[in-house]
Formats: sequence, structure tokens, C-alpha cells
Amino acid sequence: MDHESFPGRAFIPEPDIDRRFEIEIRAKPAEVWPWIKQMGYHRAGWYVDTWWDRLLQRYFWPNVVPREARGTYESPAARILPEYQNVVLGDVIPDGPPGSAYYEVVGIEEDRLLLLFATSHFKYMAPQWVYRTRWAPHGAFAWAFILSDVSPDRCRLTTWWRARVHSKLVLTVLRPLLALVDGAYQRQILQGIKRRVEAA
Repeated sequence: MDHESFPGRAFIPEPDIDRRFEIEIRAKPAEVWPWIKQMGYHRAGWYVDTWWDRLLQRYFWPNVVPREARGTYESPAARILPEYQNVVLGDVIPDGPPGSAYYEVVGIEEDRLLLLFATSHFKYMAPQWVYRTRWAPHGAFAWAFILSDVSPDRCRLTTWWRARVHSKLVLTVLRPLLALVDGAYQRQILQGIKRRVEAA
């Protein structure tokens, strides 16, 4: 899979950040797909089961984001949730309380692809006083979940994350932070899905 084949290229044609992770799962794509469709804040969550994520959700984020953007921690789901299975183009997938960060579904192919697009997250990536200056971060990113066959009983799940970030100063500061935090989260999301699918 080359970089030109990113399914959200029309949304982020020249990325400042381009990160991709993948994992093999002992299941068919159709068995993984329901777990992907139900992801989101206070839906099934993002399948991150680590102690440090629980600490971040309970103690870190409430101290760095505005009160109206704060949420409550819920453990990620360990089963298929029928009420979140009807995902269609244009749906909003929350990544925080109502009115805060969210994704829009901009691409979907049954058992193959979920493509999310967001611009709302950047207003929570710096202290609030920064947003009164010319260094206020803004930008957009696309996040693809791609399923492909490996063998009759195995598939590959790829997460591919591309972003445009403004300004260059913000990019310089955010790049190493995103590499560390996003790298940890992407791997945990993949492993969390794998654990659930193979256990089921």
C-alpha cells in the first residue's frame, strides 16, 4: 500500500504528518467491521485498555481542556453494540462531549473502509491563551481504518492518519508530541480491536 493510495487524499493532499500502523487479526474483515463502526466517545470508545489512558481521561484532560469540552470516563465496550451499527456517510462520530471534538464520516465501504475527517480537535491542542495570538493552532486531519484480506481466515487492519497543521511553529511543537502520543494510541487501538475480535 503506497502513500498515493491513501483513501482520504482528496481531503489531505499534501500532509504535514503522515502516520500508518497495521496489525493482523485472526478473523475475516466482516467479523472486524462491526467493532470499527461503533467506535467513538460514549459509544464503544476507542478500545484503549491501558492504565495510563484511564489516568489521562480522568485527571489530565479535565485540567487542560475547557469545561464545556470535558467528558466522563467510560470503559471501552467489550461487545458489539447494535445501536451503533448503522453508520452512513455524513454521520458525526464524537470524540468528546457534545459541542466539542468530533469526526465526520467522509468515506465508508462495508467490511473495507471507514474514513473520518476532523478540524475540531485543534482548538484543544494548546493552552487557551494561545488562541488569542497568531500562533493559534488550526488544521485538519483524515483518519482511515482499512481492512484487507491476508488469508481465508486472517485479515489486516490498517490505521492511517494524515494531517495539515498551521502554523509552522505549531507544527514544530506538535510533531514530536503527536508522534509519541498518537503512536501509543494507534497501537493500543489496533491491539484492543484484535483482542476483542479474537476473543469473540
